[in-house]
Amino acid sequence: MAGLVDAGKGMVIIGVLLAGAQILVAMIGMTGIGVTLASLIVTVGGESLFLVAFIVGGVCLILGMGIPTTAAYVLVASVLAPALTTIGVEPLIAHLFVFYFATLSVITPPVCIAVFVASGIADTNWLPAAVESVRLAAAIYVIPFLLLIYPALAGFGSALDIVLASCQGVVFVVAFAALMSRVAMTGKRVIDVLALIAVIGLALTPGWLTTLAALALIIGLFIRRRALLDDEPVSVSGGHSSIQAKETQL
Repeated sequence: MAGLVDAGKGMVIIGVLLAGAQILVAMIGMTGIGVTLASLIVTVGGESLFLVAFIVGGVCLILGMGIPTTAAYVLVASVLAPALTTIGVEPLIAHLFVFYFATLSVITPPVCIAVFVASGIADTNWLPAAVESVRLAAAIYVIPFLLLIYPALAGFGSALDIVLASCQGVVFVVAFAALMSRVAMTGKRVIDVLALIAVIGLALTPGWLTTLAALALIIGLFIRRRALLDDEPVSVSGGHSSIQAKETQL
């Protein structure tokens, strides 16, 4: 019974927030601000797809702050998705793009609700936790742009195109996450950075040869990392091995 009561309270809160978001959407529609904002973004961005997408992503982060997922999507889909479809982006990709960025507001300062909850559980300062969350999740901010680069990730194109785009996307995200997380691949930071940048560049270059090269390189780096971990003598101190301490210093 207590669970039903808590669920009912949660539904009431979500309902109120959704109603508020719908009121805001209606106001935007009645005043024409949505059309004006979309037109303004397209005017500022011009014919540059990525400039328009960058502006749209930033506005989505702002509009999505402190709002539940559904309400955030309703808001950004009605206001910002038209800016992308106007410059030729497929409607599905445009809606996925704005939805993705609207939900990323939960870890993006200054609101970052998820970070506040996590820092409260960990009993730590929220600001360093927010900075660390953005650093570790840096690859997530890039994924929506991959949808623009590789529409096949959303199912557009042949089966071969979808497989190729999926491989490129996976390799890119893994390499970018490893780069931002400062993962020790070879034991030498400079070589790690250069190798991961090379993988990212190859993954962003269309074609099977570059994709296979990026895949082979990232697999080789992880094999080298595995060997590095196996060769490193483990000295447990405070629950951390020496290789973990080395990565922290890097």
